Amino acid sequence: MLSGSMTAAARELYTSQPNISRLISQLEMETGLTLFERKFGRLQATPEANAFYGDVKRAFVGLSDLKKSAQSIKKLGTGILRIAAVPSMALTLVPTVIRDFSEIFPDVRVSMHFNDSMTVSQWTASGYCDVGITSYLLDSPGVEVELMRTVAGVCVLPPDHRLAKGRRALTPKDLRGERFISLSYGDRRPIDEAFTASGEDDRLLAYESPYAAAVCQMVGLGMGVSVVNPIVATSYLHTCIAVRKFLPTIPFSTHLLFPMQHPSSQLTLAFAKVFKQHIDRAV
Repeated sequence: MLSGSMTAAARELYTSQPNISRLISQLEMETGLTLFERKFGRLQATPEANAFYGDVKRAFVGLSDLKKSAQSIKKLGTGILRIAAVPSMALTLVPTVIRDFSEIFPDVRVSMHFNDSMTVSQWTASGYCDVGITSYLLDSPGVEVELMRTVAGVCVLPPDHRLAKGRRALTPKDLRGERFISLSYGDRRPIDEAFTASGEDDRLLAYESPYAAAVCQMVGLGMGVSVVNPIVATSYLHTCIAVRKFLPTIPFSTHLLFPMQHPSSQLTLAFAKVFKQHIDRAV
């Protein structure tokens, strides 16, 4: 069909013209179709041959697609990466990680979802997402956990706050009577424990948010002070917040979660490698 003659077809396939003729005869017997007719000394394809050839081309295109798919899976994984992350990472570090990951794998589609640590863990365990990023650990069956990094929380203050300048670390005593913007869920507990360790908690608990990014925005607006992950604080310096060291040390950890139900794809492992490089360099 491509070469226009049996002789040319035989030459391209490194065989003889009688072999081509025999193969065509066998195909006609198997299909029950008359594929070629000889007119004026030349072979001409019948309408049935043209119709059958259309299906053959589609089949070969499908086989070619399967080959490309296998090569893509071998090289890149499934071609889509689903990430679940807590807001403190999804709104700060993860977009930069995705950008650098996409420079390495430009043909991979990345889908990012964010929620609290419990939901991220559930999404990862169920396989809905390929990798999860959480800020604290829960009793979450079905996931493998890898600690990426633990950093010390910092105090964030409005830029014109009386404590905004200076180098010494701030303490709960320094924040007595201050309007305090609290985090929610698991991140809040170690902060509250630091303020209640020596007795009465003298903060004015004015606002609360599960999003450290929102907390930094409110601090920048002069609505109060807080203690947050330094990675978030660094990412939100544009809100004009002042950042100071804080004692006692309040740990903020970041964990990578992988589903236990199936091995991680090459894409997932590549993303984890890029994420680790970024978080190791952060603050």
